[in-house]
Amino acid sequence: MNYKVAAVSWKLRPVSGDADFFAHMFDFVTEAHTAGANVLVLPELFVLELIQLEPKVKEVNVAKYLAQYGPAIEEWLQRISESSGMIIVGGSHFKATEEGIYNVCAVAHPQLGMVTTVKNNLTNYEKEIWDLLPGKGLTKLPESRIGATICYDSEFPESGRALAESGVLLQCVPAYTETPHGFSRVRYCCQARAIENQVFVAHSSLVGNIGREPVRTTSGWSAIYCPTINPFPPSGVLARTRMNEEGIAVADLDFDKLLGARQLGDVRNWHDRQNSDWEFNTGG
Repeated sequence: MNYKVAAVSWKLRPVSGDADFFAHMFDFVTEAHTAGANVLVLPELFVLELIQLEPKVKEVNVAKYLAQYGPAIEEWLQRISESSGMIIVGGSHFKATEEGIYNVCAVAHPQLGMVTTVKNNLTNYEKEIWDLLPGKGLTKLPESRIGATICYDSEFPESGRALAESGVLLQCVPAYTETPHGFSRVRYCCQARAIENQVFVAHSSLVGNIGREPVRTTSGWSAIYCPTINPFPPSGVLARTRMNEEGIAVADLDFDKLLGARQLGDVRNWHDRQNSDWEFNTGG
């Protein structure tokens, strides 16, 4: 089957309790379901909305504080996935383990259950301020044509290529970028992954702010990207939200057209990729 995917731009709202946070999430589920989506992609660390419940929490303790909500978020995602029939790529949240705290993306499938994938490449802030632990690889999701890389992980070609070589045709990228520089890095890397692997990429951004660290500013839009080859738009953009505004980008993904473009396109990046490292030739 093909999919209709919805990528969320989640704008941080004031909350007075965790019920407001889950209601915010349900608003997106309702909008995506009404639009006919069967895949919903949420942004990285949308759980940051909940630090408003503890205004005095120190910056270094944010991950530890918010990790308490991890189990409830995972239970909610799976329950709503089952009731809505949608695959929900649950952005990311903090997950506490005996080893330490990870930045994880929970992916809920209505029939096949839930798996989590961990962010492998951490930003300096995540390492130095939050003391997060890095993941050690990718995770196969219940639907084999869908894969996920959290924000910074998408900036490394090896991650997208590994997903594509495993059969993934839709790479989901939950993201939280504070600055236009960070947003541009993720945005253009998502488009690069779509071009070089000839896949669809759904990029979901956290927007808004809470007026203090760690969310003093954000920058981004959410979009669904495609290879820049016929029969897809030359822009490589199937749909996107407005910059720094809440909304959902929705697009129909035709995997048959995608595979056809790989086979018959005027360039065939997927088939022309090299399986070994490039070598330097001696000059001539």
